[in-house]
Amino acid sequence: MKVDIKYPEQDFYATISGVDVKSISDGDFLELRKVVESCGITVIKDQEVNDEEQIAFSERFGELEISIGTNHKKENNPYLKPQISRISNVNIANDKLIPVDDHKVVFDRGNNWWHTDSSFKEIPAKISILSAREIPEEGGGTEFVDARHALETWNSKPRKYSVEQVKNDITEHSIVYSRMKNTGDIFNDKFKKDMPYVRQRLIRTHPYTKRNAFYAGSHCIHIIGWELEEGRELINEINEWIVNSGEIARHKWSNGEIVLWDNRRVLHRGTGYDESKYRRIMHRTTVAGDKPSYEEEVILH
Repeated sequence: MKVDIKYPEQDFYATISGVDVKSISDGDFLELRKVVESCGITVIKDQEVNDEEQIAFSERFGELEISIGTNHKKENNPYLKPQISRISNVNIANDKLIPVDDHKVVFDRGNNWWHTDSSFKEIPAKISILSAREIPEEGGGTEFVDARHALETWNSKPRKYSVEQVKNDITEHSIVYSRMKNTGDIFNDKFKKDMPYVRQRLIRTHPYTKRNAFYAGSHCIHIIGWELEEGRELINEINEWIVNSGEIARHKWSNGEIVLWDNRRVLHRGTGYDESKYRRIMHRTTVAGDKPSYEEEVILH
């Protein structure tokens, strides 16, 4: 197994070759896991997998999340396993393009804003594993930024609040809030009731690297105990710095590629594509977290 690091100064964005995820040995898997947890993003090319194979590989990292109802409607049950989030504009039942104003397409369009997967769940996700089944001819890429590098360079310019001052702050996250801002009021009352605001730490300490990262993104609403506008001003400042402090890893997909990213360190977004013209089929599995982030201990390094 060969590992190449694209941004070595950040220890960020690795490309792996010489491995097949369907038959990876225990030794190579341990090395792969170290890369995933150290580098934040890991690209593995030429991995043609079906859903069962993707789930089996993903479960080696831990228990998997069940896809939220928006990506896993009842009528899809005969076609899609509950561990799979299908990010696509292609109807799984008839293999035809879904209208651009369909709820599913509009919902997926919300992924084009910087976010971390499942931060709107009480127990946020660890690792996302995305398999490219069919990519559009133009667009449809994914961009990644390094929230650890942003925290470690936060004091490189004057700030109203230092990392030390906000290290114990708790925020609230909501996908209803983020989609309301980015795609409009697309959820019914039952979904809103089932997806209440959840608490998350503003800063997290990674359990493997022991290094710190900001934990924000578009789902982050406000800081508990702060005046609303002041808290949102700081969140906006943090999100902007995450995007601008280091390199943006702009990933152009190839069919059959698998990309893994660590949501405890990385923000990502889709770059958009012509949904009325091109097909895009991406299947994601998501490794569940162990506990709410607000229960974690923050140790600044």
